[in-house]
Amino acid sequence: MKNNKAFTLIETIVVVAVLGLTLPVIFSIFFVLLQQQTKIYRLNTTKKEGDYVISLIENTVKNDAVMILSSNSPIPPDASNKECNTDSSSYSSNSNLYFLDKDGLWFGYLINGTSIASSSAGLASINLTSSKTRITGFSMSCSRTFQYSQPSVALSFDIEFCNDVACSQTRPEETSSLHYQTKIKLRNY
Repeated sequence: MKNNKAFTLIETIVVVAVLGLTLPVIFSIFFVLLQQQTKIYRLNTTKKEGDYVISLIENTVKNDAVMILSSNSPIPPDASNKECNTDSSSYSSNSNLYFLDKDGLWFGYLINGTSIASSSAGLASINLTSSKTRITGFSMSCSRTFQYSQPSVALSFDIEFCNDVACSQTRPEETSSLHYQTKIKLRNY
């Protein structure tokens, strides 16, 4: 009786054929999962930055602003350009509004290239978003229903994840974008 421990040609061909069919499937599953992880990362980055910006602006305006000033006022803005101070008044701006706090210092939010920036009397302009995201459609407006009611500030913007600043080299499936909007009632007006 002969004890042969070698593979036959047929067994070798079967093994190569099975590997030839299963390896491409395994690699395609792996690459699809990798693409999905990249999409999740981009959407997570976009959402995290958008949530941060809207939360920061909302809390700062709600808790610290005592007066709303128009963006047409000179820097530094003063109380002569007060907005939303009459019945049913409304002011709309595609760029920014300024606010005075209880100490008489002004602050505001504006578009700085493709980023939202915080600007104030005591500090230089500070970008609130990273270079990975782009802000479009930024608008702030104020309105007041009655003379003795508190004014509200409407804020909206779109935030988009891009590989480059202009989003020109980014394929559509590599981007993620979200729309944010809120209304903020001033507490200390």
